[in-house]
Amino acid sequence: MSQSEIAAVNRTFEDAVRKGDLDRVASLYTADAMALPPDGPVVKGPANIKQLWASVAQQIGLKDVRLQTLDLQIAGDTAYEVGEAALTLESGAAAVKYVVVWQKRDGQWRLHRDIWNAKGA
Repeated sequence: MSQSEIAAVNRTFEDAVRKGDLDRVASLYTADAMALPPDGPVVKGPANIKQLWASVAQQIGLKDVRLQTLDLQIAGDTAYEVGEAALTLESGAAAVKYVVVWQKRDGQWRLHRDIWNAKGA
């Protein structure tokens, strides 16, 4: 069940990005979440992560994202996911790889640690 629940959160993330709904994106993170963007500082908390995604979306012209889980390991209320993301940008396309540490809080899976960088060739 947890695997499908995490997949559903990923679909929600994709939908929120597509619609530019950064409040919804931020709501998918834990209250003490950390995002580790490429070549940038650690960003803590949903409000700051929302600002991060707003900046990223504007800088790269992000229009859509498709997440693909390559590996998902679940242990109780914690999980880690390794995946790839296909990005649709105003200027074309890009690909990244990512690792997310998930935590289940109040019955909901949320992104707790989020790190990504360019996929490369």
